[in-house]
Parts: sequence; C-alpha cells; structure tokens
Amino acid sequence: MSKSIADLKPVHLIYGTEQLKLEQALDRLKKMAAEVADLDFNYDQFEGESADMDAVVAACNTLPFASERRLVVVRNVDKASKDGLEALVSYCENPSPTTVLVLVAEKIAKNTRLYGAVNKLGGVSEYAAPKKADYPREVMRLVADRGKSIPFDAAELLVSAVGFDLRRLSIEVDKLVAFVGERTEITRQDVGEVASTTAPTSVFEFLEALGDRNCRRSLSLLADLLGDGESIYGLHAMAVRQVRDLIAARSLADRGRGGSADLASELKRQEWQMRRLARQARGYSQEELVDLLRGAAQVEAEMKTSRDARLVFERWIVGACLSR
Repeated sequence: MSKSIADLKPVHLIYGTEQLKLEQALDRLKKMAAEVADLDFNYDQFEGESADMDAVVAACNTLPFASERRLVVVRNVDKASKDGLEALVSYCENPSPTTVLVLVAEKIAKNTRLYGAVNKLGGVSEYAAPKKADYPREVMRLVADRGKSIPFDAAELLVSAVGFDLRRLSIEVDKLVAFVGERTEITRQDVGEVASTTAPTSVFEFLEALGDRNCRRSLSLLADLLGDGESIYGLHAMAVRQVRDLIAARSLADRGRGGSADLASELKRQEWQMRRLARQARGYSQEELVDLLRGAAQVEAEMKTSRDARLVFERWIVGACLSR
C-alpha cells in the first residue's frame, strides 16, 4: 500500500478561509482516493446547506462498485443544520471502512462535536489564509512549484498589483511562467509588464456583476475566468456564497439593520467590501433569494451529470439576472 493511500482516513475535515488551499487539499484527497476508487462510479458530492444528511450517510454506507473505496464530499458543511451535523457526528462514531468522507468548511470551532469526532479519527486539517506579510513567500512557492524562481522583491510587486488572493495570484503566476518562456527566473520587469497589462479577471468582479443582475457582463466575465483556468465548480461555489451573503444582507435590511457596517459585522468582512452588497440586496426579495439558492443546489446536481456543466451554470445565471 502506498504512503498516500495509507494517509486516507475514513473521514477528513478540511477547513480554512483560504479557498485556493482548500481546493488544493481537496484535489490531493481526490487523487489519493482515485488510486483505489473508480470515481466515475464511486463519487458523490453534496452541498452542506441544502443536502439531506441522511442521504449523505446513505451514500457513505453504500458499497463501492468494482473498487476498494468510495469518495463522498460535503462542501460548506459548516452551513449544515444542527440535526444534519448530529447525523454526521453519529456516522463518524462508526464510519464505513470502504468510504472516504471529506467534509469541507470555511470555519468550524474546535469545541464542536463534529470537530471532535473527526479529530479522533485523525482527519482534521486547517488551511488558514497566510498573514499579509507572508504572501510574497507564498508567491515564491507558487513559482517554485512551476519550476521557476522569483526574487522576493518581484513577488512583493506581484502581491501589490494583484492583492491578497491566492487564487488570483496563482493565475497570474501561470501567466508569468508562460511569459518568460525558457527563462528560469521571473524578474520585477516581467511582473511590471504582465501585471500591468494582463491582470486576470477577478472572481469578485463576476460576483458583483451577478449581484447587479448584469446578465451580459456576468456571462462575459464567466467566459474570461474559465479561459484563465478557473474551475466551473469553484465559480459555482462562489456564486452560492454570494447568494447566501445577499440573503444575510436582505434579512438584516428587513430588520432595519441593512447598513454596510452591520453587514460587515455579521459576515466578518471589511465594511468597504459590504457597501455594494448592501445596495444589491435591496433589489431582491427574501423569497427570490431563497429560490435562487434552491435552484443553485439543483444546478450543482445537474452539473455533475451533464455533458456541458458550463451551459447548466449559464442558464442559472441568466435566470438569476432576469428573475423578478
């Protein structure tokens, strides 16, 4: 048995605020599981907020087809209901030996029953966002992973140009690697030329267009992001988070607390980030947003089985922009 297979636990809980690190960790677990599981027939993915946890447990207890293991992933498990979390805790007390269950969360307290149950199995891993001072070193690691090098001052310049977003930085590093060709070192001059002329489309620009119900711009930015190597499933997950944020903003507004300061406090974000969201939320009814969230859950299931996941997602975007 390879070391990577031996590292697979019956249940993994991966959590943190840095989305790129979480996606990379999930990809590693998928690759490990793929060594003992045909994931075309032995893979299920659920959304924590909308999933029926009894269905999740049933998927975990299903025997794998023509493989040693099954892989079951529950994203945003921290958004699951109290009863749903308890169902997962009960499962963790006697997990199936033929299933690898991966629970993904942004935040989860160490004193929760779910954290404790998974921790007993040795499957908890945290992927926190780096401190701002550490981002240049993260850039240097991203460059090294691609077989190149970059001096610290050039990495600092890239962070200044792109911001504290590892996903965007990773995309920009890919562009820099392509730009320098056979050269092994990326210089400050390279960063200045590439970052100033070909800065990648921001996921947040796409989310802002979606919240503004700007259909044409949303679809255009989606195409740009996919062209830059973004995952369609990652973008769907971010769109779902945007709808949740809009629901929170609409709910606060309905209680007379719809200002950006109240929203920043509720969502643990900076106030300047919330000004646009607070305005956007006033353009939706609470019922409309809940319908959008339910629709997003259905879209997620359709994307997994469709031959054209992008088309499925684009139809949801059009509906989200046009619904009234």
